[in-house]
Amino acid sequence: MRIKHIFHSFWGGLIIGIIILVIGFFVWSLINRGGVNFSILGPDNIASGNISNFTFKYVNNSRVALEDCSLDITLPEGVVFTENPLKKTMSIYLGEVLAQTSGEKTLSLMITGEPQTAKIIEATFNYRPKGISSSFAKKDSKTVLLTGSIFNLNINLPQKVFIGQDFPLEINWSNLTNQSFANAELRAEWPSGFSLISANPDVTKEQGTNNTWLIGNIVPTGQGAIKVQSSLSGQDGETKRIALTLGINQNGSFLPLVSAQGFVTLLSNPLKLSVFVNGDTDFNADLGDKLDFTVNYENNYSASLRDLVLTVQFKGDAFDFSTLKAPNAVFSSRLQTLTWTGSRVSSLYVLNPGAKGTLNFSVKLKSDWPMQSLAQKNIVLEIDSNIKSSSVPEELGYQALPQASTINTVKLNSFCLLDIGSYFRDPPALIVNTGKLPLKVDQPIDFTIHWKIVNTYNAINNVTVETTLPLWAEWTNQVAGNYGSSAPLYDAHTRKISWTIPVVPAGSGTLITPYEAVFQIKVTPLSSQINQSIELTNETTFTATDSFTLKNINLVYPKVLSDKLTDTTVIPNEGIVRP
Repeated sequence: MRIKHIFHSFWGGLIIGIIILVIGFFVWSLINRGGVNFSILGPDNIASGNISNFTFKYVNNSRVALEDCSLDITLPEGVVFTENPLKKTMSIYLGEVLAQTSGEKTLSLMITGEPQTAKIIEATFNYRPKGISSSFAKKDSKTVLLTGSIFNLNINLPQKVFIGQDFPLEINWSNLTNQSFANAELRAEWPSGFSLISANPDVTKEQGTNNTWLIGNIVPTGQGAIKVQSSLSGQDGETKRIALTLGINQNGSFLPLVSAQGFVTLLSNPLKLSVFVNGDTDFNADLGDKLDFTVNYENNYSASLRDLVLTVQFKGDAFDFSTLKAPNAVFSSRLQTLTWTGSRVSSLYVLNPGAKGTLNFSVKLKSDWPMQSLAQKNIVLEIDSNIKSSSVPEELGYQALPQASTINTVKLNSFCLLDIGSYFRDPPALIVNTGKLPLKVDQPIDFTIHWKIVNTYNAINNVTVETTLPLWAEWTNQVAGNYGSSAPLYDAHTRKISWTIPVVPAGSGTLITPYEAVFQIKVTPLSSQINQSIELTNETTFTATDSFTLKNINLVYPKVLSDKLTDTTVIPNEGIVRP
């Protein structure tokens, strides 16, 4: 009896197990043989930098609901999720997907990379059929081919340059879309023998490199240009390649948007040209400064050069051409160019082998050049010089005319000042001054002192304004004004008042609201000062560093006197001490 029971239990369990396996296999087959589909939809081709929508679509064609559904998405390098650029993997919980229904998730992705490269986006749709404990997954991938860029990038340079001779190259870029881009960088791959002499704007010099420009934010349809002065060493006839890549720096990873390259062939250059401004190749100047130029040229060919033309072109609006002095030159005001020829300079008519020549000219910068817009920020004036012969020496072996070029730059120092005001009646300061005028012995009276910083062309750093109080003056601890992150401070031991500002931007006080500190002092005239004016403060010093030219700025202002207030409601005689 017991054996029969065991026999029936064994076969019953086996039959139940088989039924469960058959049902499970049926459900699995129903779902995995076309019952559940998953795909990634999006463009097959795209321009680098473009933002496009990619749809992750899941379809449940089975008669079984799917539970605990989720999407796992992996983005390759160069593909950026616009809502969270730092995220490279993401998991999206979907919950339940009913039978005979579908759904989708759409992500906005920016695709970057080199042309004719591919990016592969991978994703997995995870699910569990209702009533079954096992989970399943459907995978798909999307390959996107990069076929161009939404940026233009060009490099303009001469096809041939002379070995060791300075030559200019210009890099131009433009955003062809209405998108904005943050943390943009331009990177250059210089060939062997390349020397970067100068660049405007300058390269970002980190860890001794000279090939990266931090552009920052690029606005919609924005564009820019970089001018480089350089030279190349190598062999005559050697071709050099210069490669450029514009991209964005995403959390330390460089994502390329567009690339460009240029080629230049080296030629031996026996014609030498050098230009010095105030004794140097480049110079930092103040408004009103006189610029003295010396131009040297030399023929190291074994044959004479004839009918040379030497030109100097001025680029910038700060030159005062009414002060231009250039003997034997012809000046074109329209082209802002000086020209010397052999008709006035004999060495340019014929420059014999080994012969040298020197020309001199001078021009002043404008004394008054009001700042009217931020376009006058970080000004670099250029002086482009070129000498060219109309004869080709037989030894040259090619038809290009001998010439040499060089560029000198003059950076404009910022013009800044401290406007010191002194008031007895000063309602705008919101500080109430007490006391009576005229000044009288032993009768205290208050005054307010204003320090307003006016700054023009370049930002200035580490700005410090200081003065000291005479013995008959007191600090009242009343401070007002637009003084920035730190108010003026008073040291009772040294009687020094100091005000420090880390950065004062270009255009402060001319185009934007200036920094201004207002503080109150109390003075009590002494009997020894009868019939005299008294000092309200001693000399005031203003120090700073020009962030663009690195010039150290040191200004000294005279004592503030009681009979020379800027307060027009007070007559000078009221500032004389009475008994």
